[in-house]
Amino acid sequence: MSERQWFALYTKANQESIAIQHIERQSFEVYCPMMTRTRRHARKVEQVKRPLFPSYIFVRFSRTRDQWRPLLSTRGVRSLVKFGDSVGLLPEDFVEHLRAHEDAGRLSQFLLPKVEPGDCVTLTEGPFRNFVARVLSAPEKDRVWLLLDVMGRQTRVLQDTSALVPA
Repeated sequence: MSERQWFALYTKANQESIAIQHIERQSFEVYCPMMTRTRRHARKVEQVKRPLFPSYIFVRFSRTRDQWRPLLSTRGVRSLVKFGDSVGLLPEDFVEHLRAHEDAGRLSQFLLPKVEPGDCVTLTEGPFRNFVARVLSAPEKDRVWLLLDVMGRQTRVLQDTSALVPA
C-alpha cells in the first residue's frame, strides 16, 4: 500500500476551513466537497457554500511513505475516521466522482432536508444553532414549526428548513 489513497478526517465543528488551511501547509492534498444552499436572513436570500459532509474532510496520503501522523494533531482536526480497528479508507474513485459532481453544480440538489412531523433535527444557523428540536409540522414554503427545549421550557419556533440537519 505505497500508493496514495483518500482517507476521511473528522474535524472540530465548523472548523473545516481551518483544518484544510493547516493540512495544505503540510503539503497534503485535501478536499472538502461543498454544496450550494439557499440562505434566508434579514429579508435577504442568498446562495452560500456549505460542506456537503459537515465536520468531515478528505486527505490523500500514503500510510507507509508519508509522515501522516502529524495530521492527527493539526489545528481543527479531531481524529482520523475509523470503523473499529480499520481506518476510514475511501473507495478509489469516490473523491473524483464528488469533484466531478461539484464542478458540474450537481451538489446543490441537496438544498432542503426532507423532514416529517416527529423527526429530530439539529439547527445549523441562528440563535438556536446546535440545538436539537422536534418537528411539529410538515414544511410549508421551506419553513417548519419546531419544538425546542429552551431553559427548561418547551418553545415553538418557526425555522427555515435550509438551517436544519437530521439529528
